[in-house]
Amino acid sequence: MRSTAPKYLRWLLLLWTIAIHAQTCMLLSRPVLTPDGTMTFDLSLRSASGARASTLQWTFQYSIANIAALRVDDGPALAPSGKSTFCAGNPGSLDCVAGGFNRNIISDGIVAKVTATLGPGFDSANLIFSSALGASPEGFFISVMAKSNADAHSNCAPQPHRKGDAGK
Repeated sequence: MRSTAPKYLRWLLLLWTIAIHAQTCMLLSRPVLTPDGTMTFDLSLRSASGARASTLQWTFQYSIANIAALRVDDGPALAPSGKSTFCAGNPGSLDCVAGGFNRNIISDGIVAKVTATLGPGFDSANLIFSSALGASPEGFFISVMAKSNADAHSNCAPQPHRKGDAGK
């Protein structure tokens, strides 16, 4: 018996199944306290096969008492693609885009260097990293997982839900 489903639906199902296991993610490293009282973070990209981005976007949120200033500089992974980081926001929130006027792919690696100037009396930064997404060179949406306090060997796969985790 011949299947009535069009061939493209079977291909979409196959690609969707592969995409579940291959995840593009951005990893915000654990903070490093420097002698001058600032905290530094690396923001890294790990692209899934077939989901390479030419533009990335993300958001930082923080308490203005805890972090007096937040600076985001280009990471070494942006230079080969001719991209730069652009950020704008208000105290307590910063939206950033890594992009440029070309369709080049952003390489995996450190895409941004983040420096938090701590507020008086604070010795740590509670920086919330969220809302990561990407776009392909053709302009298609790329789902990007945002992970904080990651180490260099963090897994990009979604964490399995355990019994009792609903709503957390």
